[in-house]
Amino acid sequence: MPQQQSFRTDRVNELIKRELVQLLSTGTKDPRLQNVFITDVIVSRDLSSAKVFFSVEDDEQKQVTHLLNKASGFFRSSLSKSLELRHTPSLSFLYDKAPNTGAKMDKLLSKL
Repeated sequence: MPQQQSFRTDRVNELIKRELVQLLSTGTKDPRLQNVFITDVIVSRDLSSAKVFFSVEDDEQKQVTHLLNKASGFFRSSLSKSLELRHTPSLSFLYDKAPNTGAKMDKLLSKL
């Protein structure tokens, strides 16, 4: 049975997503992270961990996943400075296949 998100976790999800998008666009100097799109953030009920879903081109997926997970400490410390949370959740980055699948489906449908 799926657990429902509370209003607080929904707010924290949006705050983290907004700040990560800002950090990726201005705070990182690595050119490999310039084409990363944050698609969703899901925080645990106790706000101790967060799953960050991202999208990027298929050929860069493994490399970008490794880079983001390696830099999760940097992102977490930057979030703790900008967000007013008592505890900043630990971040794990997961590749989101849905946007790329949708784009492929659109291409196939346009060929018909």
